[in-house]
Amino acid sequence: MNTYRFIIYLIIITGLTLSGCNVSVNKSISIDDGETVSIGPKTVNGSIRIGNNCIIKGGSRTVNGSIKVGRNCKVKSLKTVNSGITVGKNTVVDGEIGTVNGSVTCDEGVQVMDDISTINGSISCDSGVKVDGDLSNINGKVYLNHTIVKDDIRTYTGNITLLDKSMVEGDIVIKRSRSFTRRFRTLKIKISEGSVVKGDIIVKDRDLKVKVHLIKGGQVEGRIKNAEVVEEETAV
Repeated sequence: MNTYRFIIYLIIITGLTLSGCNVSVNKSISIDDGETVSIGPKTVNGSIRIGNNCIIKGGSRTVNGSIKVGRNCKVKSLKTVNSGITVGKNTVVDGEIGTVNGSVTCDEGVQVMDDISTINGSISCDSGVKVDGDLSNINGKVYLNHTIVKDDIRTYTGNITLLDKSMVEGDIVIKRSRSFTRRFRTLKIKISEGSVVKGDIIVKDRDLKVKVHLIKGGQVEGRIKNAEVVEEETAV
């Protein structure tokens, strides 16, 4: 993700659609339970709250605010800059989820048809979540519980935990950080309780000590490159 392009895109899109409904500049937007909305909510200095059982046919965008989506919704892409994004149980996101300074949380049974990405924040997915694209961040943990990721997990400095038969069908890639302050720290990748990485684990940062913990049947079917492997019977 190009951070600056992402921010500029959000501001331009918001500005161009100020004449539409569900659009604001300095206010939060709330959509009630059960509503169907043709134009996605957009704001600059405000949060977006979407109730339960909603259908949102356009992307939801904000700059300085959070996005919270309720249960059993069908929505398009969700993007913010300076806050987090939470997606409720059994909701389908037909698009990507992205933020810069905030975390992303997907509750049980969520389906995401594209990537999930953040710069400074964690990514957490609960039981039954399916992600059709990549998971990526720079600073923050990745926590997957009984979750399927169709492509790769990419991070720079975040610990990664896979629990309860989670599956990554692509690779886990630890990219090289340009920050000298993060040298010589240890990054942990825990693959536990029958979870599987079908691709490789590739560490591109030689200044980062990476330990891959294989716990209770956790497996990596591909190569493990530039990381120490620790096999354990019980969780750490």
